[in-house]
Amino acid sequence: MAANARIGIGIGTNAAAAVANPMAPSTTALPPRHSLFYSNRFSARRSSLRFDSFRVRLPALRVRASTADSPSSSSGGGVENVVIIGSGPAGYTAAIYAARANLKPVVFEGYQVGGVPGGQLMTTTEVENFPGFPEGITGPDLMDRMRKQAERWGAELYQEDVEFLDVKNRPFTVRSSERQVKCHSLIYATGATAKRLRLPREDEFWSRGISACAICDGASPLFKGQVLAVVGGGDTAVEEAIYLTKYARHVHLLVRRDQLRASKAMQDRLIIANVSE
Repeated sequence: MAANARIGIGIGTNAAAAVANPMAPSTTALPPRHSLFYSNRFSARRSSLRFDSFRVRLPALRVRASTADSPSSSSGGGVENVVIIGSGPAGYTAAIYAARANLKPVVFEGYQVGGVPGGQLMTTTEVENFPGFPEGITGPDLMDRMRKQAERWGAELYQEDVEFLDVKNRPFTVRSSERQVKCHSLIYATGATAKRLRLPREDEFWSRGISACAICDGASPLFKGQVLAVVGGGDTAVEEAIYLTKYARHVHLLVRRDQLRASKAMQDRLIIANVSE
């Protein structure tokens, strides 16, 4: 690139003049208030002079963002920009990004087992595989931090379950037991729910010996080195059982039928892993 090469960016009626003569003397008329200009010449010999010139002119530049170019915090007419349904990691992350974009998201958090929002992580003890927490963090603490971060940026949170949706007509309609909201965009972040066996005292021992995520909890001291049982006969159950053989003393796979529903490939892996049915 030539030593005197120039880059100019101009916005407004004086844009062409600004690009053509970026280092004009201070007597030259500055661009109007709605103009933006930046210049660089890629020359080491006169860098200090150019920097001084640019520094002198910089306070006189005024930049105004047009409201038409920026997302509105309220779409007007009682219609929200975006509604988010769900309050797990995905729901809160969507709320944080939307709020930072000045979209003023409305979040229906819903309720998890136990009457609290936050998704399945609210029923998890230690989370040791989430980046940024080398010593680990509890599921409820992690979700509380995400929730506060969404609130900090202006997300509007409601601890309510959504009871009705209309996505056939625009704007969309979202209704809970407490309110009805219309919106232009809708984000489903409802996540997943573990299938419970409904055994006696199951809720009491959930996350205290009963888990729905082998990858999440298999290496924890509560399960490591123990004799474990996995309930199910499909590919997911077989995969979880095989994974647990890394940590457990022995793994049992409990199935209701006389044969597995898992694919032949997964059954072969099960035999190699020496998991008893």
